[in-house]
This record gives sequence, structure tokens and C-alpha cells, in this order.
Amino acid sequence: MPHLVPPAEQRSTAAPKPATMLAIAWAVIVAALGLPAIKSGVFDMLSTDDAMRLVEVRDLLAGQDWFDLTQYRLDPPGAAMHWSRIVDAPLAMLILLFRPLLGQHYSEALTLVLWPSLLMGAALWLAATIASQASAAADRPQTRLAAILVTALSIPALMHFRAGAIDHHNLQIVLLLGFVLCVSDLEHRAAKAALAGFLAALSLAIGLEMLPAIALASAAVLGLLIWKGTEVLHSACAFGASLAGSSLLLALLLLPMNDLARPVCDAFGGPILLLSAGGGVALLAVAGVSRLRPTLWTRLGAAALAGALLLGAFFKSYPSCIASPYAQVDPLLVSFWLDRVAETIPVTELAQLQPQKLLAYYAFPLLTLGLCVAGIIGGTRQTRFRWIVSTVTLVALFGVSLWELRGAAAANIVAAPLCVIGIARLRADAAAGWRLLYMALLVSPATLGGIGFVVWPAFAAGTGGHKIAVADPTASCQTISSAAPLATLPPGRVMAPIDSGPAILAATGHFVFAGPYHRNNDGNLVMVHTMMATPEAARAMLSERQVDYILTCNGSADQQDLVRIAPDGLAAHLGRGEAPDYLEPVQAVSKSGWTVWRVRK
Repeated sequence: MPHLVPPAEQRSTAAPKPATMLAIAWAVIVAALGLPAIKSGVFDMLSTDDAMRLVEVRDLLAGQDWFDLTQYRLDPPGAAMHWSRIVDAPLAMLILLFRPLLGQHYSEALTLVLWPSLLMGAALWLAATIASQASAAADRPQTRLAAILVTALSIPALMHFRAGAIDHHNLQIVLLLGFVLCVSDLEHRAAKAALAGFLAALSLAIGLEMLPAIALASAAVLGLLIWKGTEVLHSACAFGASLAGSSLLLALLLLPMNDLARPVCDAFGGPILLLSAGGGVALLAVAGVSRLRPTLWTRLGAAALAGALLLGAFFKSYPSCIASPYAQVDPLLVSFWLDRVAETIPVTELAQLQPQKLLAYYAFPLLTLGLCVAGIIGGTRQTRFRWIVSTVTLVALFGVSLWELRGAAAANIVAAPLCVIGIARLRADAAAGWRLLYMALLVSPATLGGIGFVVWPAFAAGTGGHKIAVADPTASCQTISSAAPLATLPPGRVMAPIDSGPAILAATGHFVFAGPYHRNNDGNLVMVHTMMATPEAARAMLSERQVDYILTCNGSADQQDLVRIAPDGLAAHLGRGEAPDYLEPVQAVSKSGWTVWRVRK
């Protein structure tokens, strides 16, 4: 009589081993994202933020104080950066680890490839574990496999894991995936609740991009405590204590004592410390009241009072933080620079410029939200919180992506495992064989994005079309290699396009005035005003700031806008080859597309 394999066991062996597929998917993605670096060199793959991060890490290794985040060669005598040493530290350690064997240059190159590759592997593993955690034991191999492949096809997020991506977005995405993994299982394991609180605080200490998602998920934890009371008391206390304690410890690790309460609205500082640590304490307070008087209305009243006190203290102490994070950017710089940054455009502008990309960025998380809502409605009491906290997290990420395109990366990659879980829940037979994989791939970000590119030309025929202007980094003087010839000149102060600043800092020992950072109002305005001024007026401005060199780049958006706005300005004159007598061209380091001028003293 033939041996009959039970259906559950048959399902568990129908698909390849998830660990094998994870390794294959990771290797394929790393190779695909690293191919451009092989052609042009990994240093030329750096974005402006990546280049500035490399400069910051080098300064740390050269002895700059841990608490000092001033970039002294940006807008001399220096501009304060809003980034975190949490990202600098592992990069610096990797460079130090490899430097004795490879030297400074190759240790940096290896770090630029290794760091995003390791984070990509972590993202794939976390996505697979999120899907596995919510699946029946017999279905876990299939759900892991589907989650790995859909995550690997989360096109909007992959750019943050390419070779050279060392800014902070990839690490924040990985931390958020870890947070979702832990917080969705919070009511069952207090240890995961504590880890979720730590990951939330760590993400906020790096940057505020994930603040809306973490805030809504934390509110869901408070809602769980109100709903279930003493049943989840230990987990809620573990989350609150970890969030508050981790926030305070990270503040002591990253901030000087006199800066703990400083009103820093665009980075980890007094306002975020108040919200994160205060929110954790508020959760503990509600838990304490629940223990004394375990009734729903008592918990609801305590939560309302704690929330009102926390928000009241925040609005009273830091009223300026209610405004947009870009409120401090000068209006001239908003129109000249910020409005043309592709990752900051809202969905309405994307719909006007490149509607064929709407499906690529928004369709997959929106579809997943529908699956999550179905999970909430059809879920059991044991699984409902998992669906609720996942849904509110994804809602926050999707909302951010509607405001700024950069939010679509996290929204798509977090949606990947949730989509797989949602499909498996809707179809009882989905996990059998390859069915779940086929269904997940059919709705993956890559598939939906491809549909948009295929279908849109039929609708756009005869309309002329629109597109977002994306500058070629080489033609617009943004690459390390394009700035490298400047290193042969004696160190000096360089007046250059905004997006050229980080490359010049990374490739040379020069100082620059302009850089693509919202805190650099002064340096950016100095460059714009000087290059828009008449040659006679510009001479006094250059003298006042002790400028040594001017870099004009015909392929940069700055140069084009300066010529358009001020046709009689210094930039326009230089673009036409009409240099005033106080400037002399430096032919030795000028190359196709850009020209260097020395200011005669």
C-alpha cells in the first residue's frame, strides 16, 4: 500500500527551503544593485546624502567629537547637521576593521558595498519572519518564500539598498520592519514588546521619517491596553518602560547634557524626547491605574488624561515644532531648490508629471491596506490586534508617501509581508504548493508598476507627456570623480551649485557654501544671491565671504535657473564666457560641462 502524505505535511515540503531562497534572492539583488558600481566605481554611486555621510564618518575617524555634528567645511565656519551618530558608528567601525589590510580608500569602498548589502539581507529576513509569525505552522515555508520574493520586488525601496547607500533610510526601513515584527506579537510576548519599544526609540534617534508610523502603532498599543486591561498589562508595561528608558539612554548617548531639552524640531532632541519618553511613561501610568481599578472606563479616562497632559506639555514647550519641518527654509530656496527635489514631491505633483508611476508607488500598499482591513473585520479576537497595529502602521506610511514621495519606499516594503499574510487569510488553499507565490507575485510592486508603464502610453498618446527632471549626476557635477580634479588646487572656499557641495567635500579638502540641506539657509542663500548679482555687486559679496574659487556647471539645475532668473547676473555672464576681470579660469582642472574660476585677491 503506498505511503500517503498528510495534506499539511505535503504543503510544508512543496516549496524550496526559505533559507535557500532568501540567500538566492539576496545574492541576486546585491548583484543587480551593485552592477552600476562596477561600471562607474562605487564612489560615483553616492547620492548627495551618501557623500555627506562619508564626510561625516571621516571627520569622526579624524577625531571630531562624538557630540559635535557640525560640518565645519560647509558654509564656513560651519553648519550644524541634523543627522545621528548611530549611523556613523557602524560605518566607522567597518572602515577601521578593514583599514589595516586594505588601506583607507579600499576599506571605504568595501564598506560602501557591504553595509547596504547586509541591511538588504536583514530586510528580507525580517519580512519573511513577519509573514511566518502570522501563519499556521504547516504554511510557514510557503509564506516565507512568498514574502521574500515580494520584498525583493519592492522596487521603490530597492534604491535605498544599492551599493553606496549609506545615508540612513535603509537602516530606518530595517528597524521599522523589526518594529512591526515585534509590536504585532506584543500581546503574546512581553520580551517582544520590550524590543519593539527599543526599536522605536532607536529609529527616532536616527531620524524622524518613521515618526508617524511609530506614533500610530504606539497609540494602537495604548488602545490594546484600554481594550483588554490586565490581560495585556505585562506586555504594555514592557513596551512603555522600554520606549521611555531607551529614549532617555539614547539621549544621554547622543546629545550633550545642555542640549537635552533644546527645541530641535527636525531631529532627535527635546521635543521628540518628550514625546517618546513621555509617551512611554503615560502608558505605564495607564497600566498602573488599570491594575488598581480594572475597569474599561477607568482605563479610558486615565488614557485621556495622560494624553492631554503629554500633548499639552509638548505644545506649550515646543510650539514651533507644530510647523512643517521645512518651515525654516527661506522662500527663495524653496522655489529655487526644495521644490525641484524629486523625493519631496506630493502625489498630486507626481500625477501631473509622471502619472505612469502612480501604480509603482501607491497601488501595492493601497491594495495591502484593503487586505489588512479585511483581516481586521474577519479576524479572531486573538489575531485582531495584529491586523490593527499592522494596518495603522501602513496607513501612516501611506499617508507620508502621499505628502512626500520618499515615504513610498517604506510603505511598499512593509506592505510586502502583510500582503502575503492577507492573501493567505482570504484563500484557505492559498498556501498549497505554489499558489500563494503566484498570487503574491501577481500583485507585487514590480508587476503593478510594470502595468502602469505599459498601459499609460495608450492613455497619453498625443498629449505630449510630462516628466520629472532628474539630473545626470555626472553632467551636473555631483559625482566624486567630477570633483576630484579640484583636489589639486590649494584648499580654499568654493562657490558651487547646491548639489555639488557634498561631492566637493568628499573628494577634496575645500570648503563649500551651498549644500542640499534645509538647515543650510545661510550658505545656500549666499551662493544664490552672489550668482544672481551683477558682476560688480558680486565682487563685494565674494570678498566679504573670502571666496577662493567659483565652480560653474552648465549641466546643473542651479546654473539653468540662475540664468533664467537673472540673465544679467554673474552666473549668466560666466555661462556665456564673459568673466569679469577679478576672475581667471583655472584650465588645469576644468573639464567638459564645468569650469573653475579663481578669484583674484
